[in-house]
Amino acid sequence: MNLPLFGMDTGIAILALYGLVVLALTYWYSRGYNDNKTSFLVARRELNTFQGSLSVAAAWLWAPGLFISTQQAYQNGLVGLFWFCIGNFLTLLLFAYFANRLRQQMPVGFTFSGFIKERFSSRVQNIYIVEMMVLATCAFAINILAGSKTVQTLTGIPYQLSAVAMALIALTYSFRTGLKATVITEIFKILVVWTGVIVMVPAVIIAAGGWDTVVAGLGGIKKDGSDIFGTDKAWTVFATFGLAAFLGHLGGPWGDNSFYQRAFAIKKQSVMKSFIIAAFVFGIIPVMMGLLGFVAAGSGMDIPGNLVGTTNAVVIANFLPAGAAILFVFIVFAGLVSILDSQFASVANMTGHDIYNKYKNKVDDQQVIKFARMAMVALCVAGLAIAFIPGITLLHIFLFFATLRAAVWLPSMFAIVKPHWLSEQGMFWGILIAIAVGLPLFVYGNLNKILALNLAGTLIAIFGSIVLVLAISQWKKLKS
Repeated sequence: MNLPLFGMDTGIAILALYGLVVLALTYWYSRGYNDNKTSFLVARRELNTFQGSLSVAAAWLWAPGLFISTQQAYQNGLVGLFWFCIGNFLTLLLFAYFANRLRQQMPVGFTFSGFIKERFSSRVQNIYIVEMMVLATCAFAINILAGSKTVQTLTGIPYQLSAVAMALIALTYSFRTGLKATVITEIFKILVVWTGVIVMVPAVIIAAGGWDTVVAGLGGIKKDGSDIFGTDKAWTVFATFGLAAFLGHLGGPWGDNSFYQRAFAIKKQSVMKSFIIAAFVFGIIPVMMGLLGFVAAGSGMDIPGNLVGTTNAVVIANFLPAGAAILFVFIVFAGLVSILDSQFASVANMTGHDIYNKYKNKVDDQQVIKFARMAMVALCVAGLAIAFIPGITLLHIFLFFATLRAAVWLPSMFAIVKPHWLSEQGMFWGILIAIAVGLPLFVYGNLNKILALNLAGTLIAIFGSIVLVLAISQWKKLKS
């Protein structure tokens, strides 16, 4: 098949339509949410279960959820899709309990880093602020890069143009009313994506010959990936992809302020329900996208390496009319632009609360909002600058935040449920040492394709941090 799927004019029209729709929705439904700090940063803490669950699910649906699930199903079969989906699903169920405990302990909180400051110290808080700011910047850059490259492949719009357009659309409505505008677009995003997968995936399966085609593709294009356990293929996929994906997904929310922000924005009695429902709302999307990969494999499609990352688009364009491809591009816009505004809201939250409080003694709501908006603009500039670095790849960006995020995962869990086991010195030095040792090993192993070092860096970051935190904490207690 030929790409792009249609002309650049059509792509620009789709992007313009999406922009107009979300600007209208956010203007109408988020009016008045810039009147004070609580409104702008945590949407007045009034999100109900429906709003909260869809917002959480949308915040968890990054570019990989739309594309890698299909690619894994096509290349590695059922085993690849399984390892991509299982951690993605379980992590929100696990996080639900801890988010609820956090909210019970801090009913009017704003950030997890603020919680850490109250429990431990300002310098431990600084580690979390740096980690979460780095993650927000990298998340913005990785999604703008993935999104704009995908849009370029599908529509022919130069990726620089689509990147700037997507960033400015998200900045425009986020700048006005903060988190509430983000939640509105996230609800719209999930509804659009769900509509797309429920309508298009069955249509593709029918057009491709029915469920027999899906079954024929369960092993992937090489027909050897239908077993999740017990085969050489299963072990290879687990060792090279599955373990890292599983642990990476399980640890994902703990270093991302976006999820704590929603825990503080949802009504207190709805926090746990929202995160549990979100797991199911999200989970169906990569599973359904994975079916497109099985269709591609089962029908014997030979997708070249430069297009395998957009396997779902190739399958839709191959089996459905041109209108379906246009709908898919609209889904891509909805999915990826909404992630950008999640990071705008996250950075605004940390800047307007944590950083503002470090340097200002008097709380002035309008000054807080002004400070938060400045951070949004800074994130937009920094994220675009990273995405436009010549030769930059998703892997390069991923290397900057993966180990940082992993190193705070287990200490964060213990800080919520067993804070008396931890000391300030243990939290500070344990996390810092784990990052200092794990990060270089992880980066070097990835860049040089040395699996043992890659795995060692990951395990040191995840498990070394909590072992060090607990050991140093106990040593301090014994010493005193």
